Amino acid sequence: MSLPILTRHLIQTKLTAYCAGRLPPERRDKIRLEIEFDGESVTLSESRPHFRQAGVWTRLPVARFRFNLASGTWTLYRPKLGQSETWQIYPGKPERDLDKLIRLLDTDESGAFWG
Repeated sequence: MSLPILTRHLIQTKLTAYCAGRLPPERRDKIRLEIEFDGESVTLSESRPHFRQAGVWTRLPVARFRFNLASGTWTLYRPKLGQSETWQIYPGKPERDLDKLIRLLDTDESGAFWG
């Protein structure tokens, strides 16, 4: 099942604004923050040019947000260390307020998202 259209628009708007505020314009040719939708999940990734292959970008997942349509809540996931493309729930409870979860990306002291 995919996200309802208004919910998809909401998270796209909020995450696009977050990414624009996090990355200064002068760095955007070296780092990209990308949003990818997959069903009820939205993944935020950081991409950088490959250090050996010109024109190739590598992608590192940063966070995943999953929407529960039945409860109207969002759950935040962090990449599982040492395992590609696997996720674990970030400590905390599901939230109706998506902004609270987005703020956790920068306030997390454990370095779960940005190292």
